[in-house]
Amino acid sequence: MSDTTPATLFVVDDDRGLLRLVEKSLKREGFAVSTAASGADAIAWLKANQPELLLLDLKLEDVEAREVITPLSELRRLPPFIIITGQGDERVAVEMMKTGALDYVVKDAQFQENLPAVVRRVLNQIARDKQLAAAEQALRISEERFRVALKNSPVMVSNQDTDLRYTWIHNTPIPDPDQTVIGKTDEELFKLEEADRLTQLKMRVLATGSAVRQEVNCTIGDETRIYDLTVEPLRENGRITGVTCAGMDITEHKRLEREVLQISEMEQRRIGQDLHDGICQHLTGIELLSGVLGQNLEKISEPHARQAEKIAEHVRDVIGQTRSLARGLSPVVLESEGLMAALGELVASTEKFFNVKCTFVCDPPVYVHGLITATHLFRIAQEAVTNAIKHGKAKEIEISLRVKLDKVVLAIKDNGIGFAPAQQRGQGMGLRIMQYRAATIGANLLIQRQVAGGMTVICFLPNPDAKENSETHNAE
Repeated sequence: MSDTTPATLFVVDDDRGLLRLVEKSLKREGFAVSTAASGADAIAWLKANQPELLLLDLKLEDVEAREVITPLSELRRLPPFIIITGQGDERVAVEMMKTGALDYVVKDAQFQENLPAVVRRVLNQIARDKQLAAAEQALRISEERFRVALKNSPVMVSNQDTDLRYTWIHNTPIPDPDQTVIGKTDEELFKLEEADRLTQLKMRVLATGSAVRQEVNCTIGDETRIYDLTVEPLRENGRITGVTCAGMDITEHKRLEREVLQISEMEQRRIGQDLHDGICQHLTGIELLSGVLGQNLEKISEPHARQAEKIAEHVRDVIGQTRSLARGLSPVVLESEGLMAALGELVASTEKFFNVKCTFVCDPPVYVHGLITATHLFRIAQEAVTNAIKHGKAKEIEISLRVKLDKVVLAIKDNGIGFAPAQQRGQGMGLRIMQYRAATIGANLLIQRQVAGGMTVICFLPNPDAKENSETHNAE
């Protein structure tokens, strides 16, 4: 479907009068609409056509919605769908969402008015899901291209002597390697901070005789590329005579990783905002109505008035839980009060909902500038806390945020049983995402078992404002 082609909707309802009204209403909104008044007709139409969205009545005269969904799903002809239900059947409609329905709409007094908005919201959700799937597919294609490139075209390979001067290079990204690279060191070729990191890496290999693999940045001209670099010692008659480096350009790969993370972050933020601005507002209205009902019932029946107040209390509990969930999905406090406040809120919600002792240490205050950086650090802490509770069975967790020398250090320690070996090697999805987040903001992530038990997750972030933080603290 192009941007100018209207979305095709297929509406199935056995109330022919309502069906005609819905068809006219949706066509006025610019949609292309087809209809059916029975389950049998709907199945036949869907076997030959593929709409962008199916609007399916929960109970038809000949079949129920499940009897339409199941055969179409088996034939792989089931499009995205929402359920239309009568009042009183909302619980069944929610159950249908567990089978794949994207939403449901109730045939009440506002049905005609609300339906177009629900349809547009679901279509936007479908478009976002397709965007995410496309980004993931592009990532898979990129990985496949890297494998083909490694097979058919050598990666960048170089040799350096013990003084770390280049003696040979193949497939270099730098023009005229014989004139500009041979005999030179990294300090003469790259930016100071990049050269320092490369030199430290290679000196470690010379000192230990062990290979090291690490992602590094190399600025060539005006362009910075990211390389997956493996450095191994060169030996001659058992003596280390230099290092050999093999590097693969993973710049595009990292860009796609960032896109997938950004799409996921945006979707989490959208869901959190929808919970806060939509469901919470409706629940607040129900709470107020329950309170008014209780006041009115006090004049008629005190037991009934107490029941109404009980309903209001339950609604208040649900509002609190929903707001906590919304804050977890969309930590709005990051934007208004910063990382320290968000971590403090994470500690409070962890103690409340998981019944564990959780503390936050941040003295002196540490100010992390940039919402993206702060969000990634918050998500790393959030995932580490989840792992400590879910996998480590921890009862005590400490989150700390400090400045040490030129680094901001975020640490999460627990007293649990630790992670399984596969998780420690980074094979778990949560740990991989933590590592991706750290790499995205230029940080290093360390996960290690404590001698006394439990795990420690430490994130080291280069901090250009570390001196400012330190000087501010000293002045105080």
